[in-house]
Amino acid sequence: MKYLITLPALCAVLLILALARAADAHAQRLPAVGVLAGMAVNTTVDSRHAKSLLESPVGTPAGPHWPECRSRQDAPDAATLAAISRDYSPDTATALLVRCLAEIPEVARAQQLFLQGVAEARADLTALAQRLAPQRDDYLLLFVPGWGYAEHGGETGADLRRPREIMSELGFANRLVPLVDNGGVEQNAVILSGALRAAFATGKRVILISASSGGPTVAASLSESDIADHELLAGWLNICGVLHGSPVIDAFTHWSRAWFLRLLSLFEGWRYEDLLSLSRGQSAPRYRRFRAPPQLTIVNYIGIPFSGQVSDEGRFFYNLLKQQGPNDGLTLVTEALAPGYTILALGSDHFINDDPAIELKAAALLPVMLELIAEERQLALLTAPGHYTGEKGVSAEVERARHPEQ
Repeated sequence: MKYLITLPALCAVLLILALARAADAHAQRLPAVGVLAGMAVNTTVDSRHAKSLLESPVGTPAGPHWPECRSRQDAPDAATLAAISRDYSPDTATALLVRCLAEIPEVARAQQLFLQGVAEARADLTALAQRLAPQRDDYLLLFVPGWGYAEHGGETGADLRRPREIMSELGFANRLVPLVDNGGVEQNAVILSGALRAAFATGKRVILISASSGGPTVAASLSESDIADHELLAGWLNICGVLHGSPVIDAFTHWSRAWFLRLLSLFEGWRYEDLLSLSRGQSAPRYRRFRAPPQLTIVNYIGIPFSGQVSDEGRFFYNLLKQQGPNDGLTLVTEALAPGYTILALGSDHFINDDPAIELKAAALLPVMLELIAEERQLALLTAPGHYTGEKGVSAEVERARHPEQ
C-alpha cells in the first residue's frame, strides 16, 4: 500500500531529476588545471572567471578579487558567495572561497599536516602505526555516525565502518555510538552524552569523529556543561557536518511542497519531525547556541567540489543549491565549519565514501588530529598566567609552536 501512496511523489522526483540533468547538460564546461590549497586540481568549471581563479598562481589577482584572508572573519559569508554565484558562476565562488580559506593560518597548518599524513600513509601504513604507538593507550575514539547508518551505511559510508577499521589497524581503541538510525538531533544528542560520560569513566582522553548529521548531534551534546567542561574531552573531527542543517530539506518545507517530505518519510519509515530536525530552519538557531570548549581541538574535514567533480549521488542536490553558493551536495560549505582547524578536501563532495583514496585520507586524519591536539596543549601551557612573554606579549616558544615549520 505504501508504494501506491508514494507513487505520485516518486514520479515527481523523477521529473525533477530529469529537469536537473537537462539543465546540467547545458552548463558550461571549461577544462581547468591548477593547484589550490596544496592540491592538484584537474577538472571542468562553469566559467572563464572560475578557470582564471583556479589556474592563476596564488597571490596573483584573477577574476573577482577578495581582500587578504587572515582569519575566518575575513572570509566571504554565505550571502556574498551566493551573490558571486549569481553574478559570475558557482565555480567562481568556490574557487574564491578556497583561495581565501587556504590563506588562513589554521587552515594552512591543518592542510600541510594532512598532505604530509597522506604521503606517509601511502608510503608505509605500518610505519605510521608504529610512530603513533606511544599514544595508543592515551585515547579512546568515539565514532558518531550519520543519517541512515544502520540501514544504508555500507553504501553511503554513514556508518564510518572503514575509518573505524583503519583506526583499529593503527592500534587505537574505538567505539561506535549506537544512535537511533534516522533519529532526530536532540534525541541522538542524549544518547551521545551518555556515551561520552561512559568514555570519560575509562580515564582516557576522548576524540569524537562525526559524519554528516552526526555533526549537529555532537554540537548539541557539547551544550551540556559537565561534558563541555570535562578535561578528558580532547578532540572533535567534524567530517562534512551539516551543522546549520541542509537547505535541501528547507526547499521542501513550504506548504506547497511539504507533501513530498511527508510521503518520503512514510515511504522510508522515518519520523517527519526527525527529518525536520536537520533542516536549516531548526538547525541554524540550535547551532548558534554552540560554544566550542576551550580545551577541545576541532578539525573540520570538508568536501569542496567544483561542478565537474560532483558525484552521481550529490549532483541533483548540488544543482539545487549551487545558486546559494559553494556546497558539497547537501549543505553550504561555509555552514559546515565549526570553529578551529579545517582540511579542504578538494574534489570531494558530501559523499566522500566515493573517494578512491578515502582509506589513505582516513589514516592521515588521526595523526593530524593528534598533532594539533599536542600543539594546542603546548600553546595553552605557554600562554597560561605567569608565563613570561616578550615585549609583544607572545613568547618565542609560542611563536615556534604556532609555526613549527619556520
